[in-house]
This record gives sequence, structure tokens and C-alpha cells, in this order.
Amino acid sequence: MKRLYIIGMMIVALLLPTVTQAADAKTTSEVCWREGISSYEAKNYSEAVKCFEQIVELGYGSADVYYNLANSYFKLGETLYKEGGRKFSGGELGRAVLNYHRALRENPAMEDARYNLELAVDYTNDTEPLPTSFIETLWRGARDVASSNSWAVGSLVMLGLMLGMVILYLLSSNIMMRKVGFFVALLLFVGFIFTAAFALSSRRVFVDDNRAVVVCNDTTPVHASPESESKIIRQPSQGVTLRVLREYGEWSEILFADGEKGWIRTSKIEEI
Repeated sequence: MKRLYIIGMMIVALLLPTVTQAADAKTTSEVCWREGISSYEAKNYSEAVKCFEQIVELGYGSADVYYNLANSYFKLGETLYKEGGRKFSGGELGRAVLNYHRALRENPAMEDARYNLELAVDYTNDTEPLPTSFIETLWRGARDVASSNSWAVGSLVMLGLMLGMVILYLLSSNIMMRKVGFFVALLLFVGFIFTAAFALSSRRVFVDDNRAVVVCNDTTPVHASPESESKIIRQPSQGVTLRVLREYGEWSEILFADGEKGWIRTSKIEEI
């Protein structure tokens, strides 16, 4: 018994620093959040950026944190321009686009982030994406109304209600109630199929997301091969979104929205 007590105390002693550190990090992130919001409202955008970046570093990044971080970067780039500098000369636009994307990754239904992302992209030289079919566009639009977790919860609710209607159909002696149970269960089954499909599709997009954003201060060259001496085929500006196909040394093969491929230095992009 005494040995078990000693072992238990040793485990508590080992875990206590981790729990304390986690509590301290959470407290610090809450303080940073308040300071970040206050700095943003006071138009001290550089300080707001520091506060929201610290929250991300502490591991408490969320849709709201990324959204406010993106807004702070965008406003910072505009403020420096008004003060006599060049607009987004420090790469603020690229960081804004990157964090708008991260906010939408966490919460696809965040319309403010989607709207601000579209405004930010207008400042880049990003290309038009390849056209998609009407069915694919409709599917993506419906899927992105909510996150994968929300769709998963919805599918479980649908399943539970459907089982309740099946029980009503099987056990009720009233003909009308049996009909109601049957048809409602049928509708709920269709709803379950769609919500489960949206959850799986949204999760797969999240897991397989290989997008990245150009985060240089102005423009950066894209080469035909992973060599500095090779032909430059394009010079995307900061904020251009692309897909990473593979990496080779300090280079990444990328795919632009219009279908063109090339090689860019990995240091010039950051994964969403």
C-alpha cells in the first residue's frame, strides 16, 4: 500500500509541471487576446500582430485568432503606406492572406474571413482558377457551410432521430403514427447520408490540404526547374495561393490555380 502511495505521488510530481505550464499558457493566451483586441481598437496594429502571433505560438490558434491576426497584418500594411512607406512592403499582405485561409480552415462558415480574403486577394497578381462544373461548385458551397466536426455532429443527430422514428414505426399501433414514423425516418436517412458525406469530404480536404501562400515582401521568381539558373516562368506576388506538389532540397514544386507548374524556394512560401 505504501509503495502504491509513493508511486502515485511520483506520478503527480511528474505531471504537475505539465499541468501548471498548460494553465500558465492558457492564462497568457487570454491576456494576449485582450491586449491584442485593445491594441487593434487603438490602431496599434504592430502590437496587435505580436499579441495574436503569441497566442498562435502558445498553441491556442483558432478561427477568431487567425481572423484578427489577418486583419492586423492587413491594417499594418495599410498604415505603413499612409505613413510614407510602400504598401505591404514588409510582406503584410501575404501574412494577411495566409491567416484568412487559416481562419477559414478552422471555420469554413466564417463569412467575414471569406469576404476579407477576397478583398486582400485583389491586391495580389493571383490567377483565375480553372473552371469547375456546376455540380462540384454546388457541392463545395454546401460542404463549406459548416466545419467537418459540425457535419459529424449533425449526422449523429440525424441518425439518432432516424432510429427514434424507426422505433415509432415498429411499435406504434396507430396507422397514422406508423406512416409518420416511416416517412420521417426516410427523410432523416437521406439527411444522414448527406451530412455524413459532407463530414467525410470536409475532413479529407482538411487532412489533404497542401495549399501554401507566397510570403515574400514583394514578388519572387518561379523557375522551370529546381535551379536558380533555370528559366523564370512567373513572378507571383505576396499573397498568391498555390498547391505544393513535392519538395526537393530547398525547392518546392508548386501548382498555380490556372494549372501552371513551377519550382519555388520553400522559404518563400508557408503552408496554410
